[in-house]
Order: sequence, then C-alpha cells, then structure tokens
Amino acid sequence: MPEKLTYHGDGTRSTSQPGSWMLYGAAGYTGTLIAEHARQRGHQPVLAGRSAPGVTALAERLGLPCRELSLDDPAALTSALAGVDLMLNAAGPFLHTAGPLAEACLRAGVHYLDIGNELQVFRALYDLDERARQAGITIMPGAGFGVIATNCLARYVSDVVGGAAVLEVATRAAVAQQGPGVAATRQQNMPYGGWIRQAGLLEPCPLGSGIITIALPDGPCLIMPLPTGDLEAAFQATGAAGITAYGAVPGDPASGPKASDPAADQRPAYHSFGWARATGPDGATTQAWLQTGESYAFTATASIRAVEETLARSLSGALSPAAAFGADFVLTIPGTSRTDTIPSERP
Repeated sequence: MPEKLTYHGDGTRSTSQPGSWMLYGAAGYTGTLIAEHARQRGHQPVLAGRSAPGVTALAERLGLPCRELSLDDPAALTSALAGVDLMLNAAGPFLHTAGPLAEACLRAGVHYLDIGNELQVFRALYDLDERARQAGITIMPGAGFGVIATNCLARYVSDVVGGAAVLEVATRAAVAQQGPGVAATRQQNMPYGGWIRQAGLLEPCPLGSGIITIALPDGPCLIMPLPTGDLEAAFQATGAAGITAYGAVPGDPASGPKASDPAADQRPAYHSFGWARATGPDGATTQAWLQTGESYAFTATASIRAVEETLARSLSGALSPAAAFGADFVLTIPGTSRTDTIPSERP
C-alpha cells in the first residue's frame, strides 16, 4: 500500500499510511469546518480538492495528509481511493461533483456521502441503489443540516401515525456566516423549477406558490415549497405518497433566524429549527419540532457522525440518513432536541 505525505502544524512533513476516509472539498468554507471537527474527534481524513494550495495549507495547519484531485480523470479518481474506505464530499454545487465522485466510489468499492440538498442530485444518486448493493457500499447524499434535520423528523412523525400518507417538512437555518457555495448552488439548480410529491410521483410546483405559516419555538414562520433533496430523502425514509419540502420565505422579517443577545464576552446563540407534520392513512395527524444550534456547526458535527456510523454499520445501497441510522440519529448531535409540542402551545 503506498504511503502518503502528512503535513504537520509545525511545518515538518512525514509519511504515513492512508487514513480510512477522504474529505473532498476540504478547502471550502464548510469543508474546513468539517476537517477541523474531524481532527478534534481524533480522525485523520485525507484532505482532497481541486485547489492544491488551499488543501495543502489546511493540511499543514491540521497535520493531515492531503492530495489534489481533478474530477476530469476517472482513472485518477479511482486510483486515489486506494486504501480509503469512505469518501465525504463537501464540494458544491453537487450537480458537478456528486456524479464523478460517486462513480469513482462504485468502481473502488468505497462508501460515498455528501452534505448536499439538491433534488436532481438525489434522484441520480438514489438511482444507483442496485449498483451500490452489488458493490457492497453505502451511497448517502444529505449528511448535513438541511436533510438530517428533516429526514429524522419525517421518519419520527411517520412512525407515530403508523406510516405517513402525507408528509410536510421544513427547516429554518441560523448561520453565523454564509458559505460562498450556497448562492452558486441555488443558481445552478434554479432552472429545474419547483417540485412537490403527489401520489408517489414528483410533480411541478410554481416557485413562490403554496406559502403557509407554521409555529416555531421562537414564533411564527412563513415557509414556501422548495425543490430540495428532502423530497427524495423523505420518500426514501417513509414511503409517504404526498410530500412537500418547505424553507423559510426569503426576506420575511418574521421568518428570519434570530440570534439571542450575547454577553460581553460571549458569541450570540444561534437557533436552527426543523419541523415535520405527518398524516396517517386514517387521517390522524401529528407534528414535531427539532431545535439545534448554528446550521454550519451542525453540519460539521453531523457529517462526521454519519461517517462514523457508515463505517461502523457498512450498509449497502443508496440510503437517506434516517433510513440508514433511524429517527433518533439526529439526537446524537450535541445541542439538538426534539419535541412534539412547542412551549407556546402547551396548556
């Protein structure tokens, strides 16, 4: 097995055996947060990406192995995965990165995870289910806040009603700093338009239509249907025939994330939320809420937990987080809680 070059924080270098997983897109905003959290938890992932200077600088700071990878060379991608058990992709827009990396993982027999929430990508990756089973690997898009929060809630409320016939999910993310990849991802996916799921099938839905108000623990929130990967992930986790995935209406003051006032020597406290409502075959309805902290910090923590669980369980197929790990997986993320009744509605 070939050795890899390791960069240490003091500037020295040494060779070591490769780590058990690779982080692609490590030099990006979210990728850096994930790499830092991985190091704190004792992991030694191979940091990879298209930008050699950025990846190298991060690897030197964290004392981790690294390599430059181009998505244009399938053979090189496959070769780069030798000795690696899992790939975590943090490089969006995932419309451009998920396909080549997932195909390389299939060829190499390596688990593939990403932190995206792009509907078209989820559809393509879930279509790889049979090939993933034959290869004995897990393919899991959505190992970040936007999907894990809703997916685990969706599974939870669906189980409560005995299998949801109709399912609604939503998130409202609080961010300390917006990563630059978010705007690019939205722009790349906008031409696909809006979608909801009806009678088990995806149906077009005009963007900006279907706005409703829901209650969150800190007040009312206007939400609108969005064509996110939740539509596929929730279906994969619950089998609900009707699914609508919502997000907070942009620019609405009442729906905006709120950060509590910090003390003089503390950072503000950020609160992100998930919501899900399920209607069962008999018409019974239940809903639940999830509360956690800043969404990028959640993604960094949750994606590493997903890596750990995937390596430990070694499941086969294309799976959503809740289908693979269960509804309570989200509660393993520190600072995350779930409730069936928000305080304002309690008697």
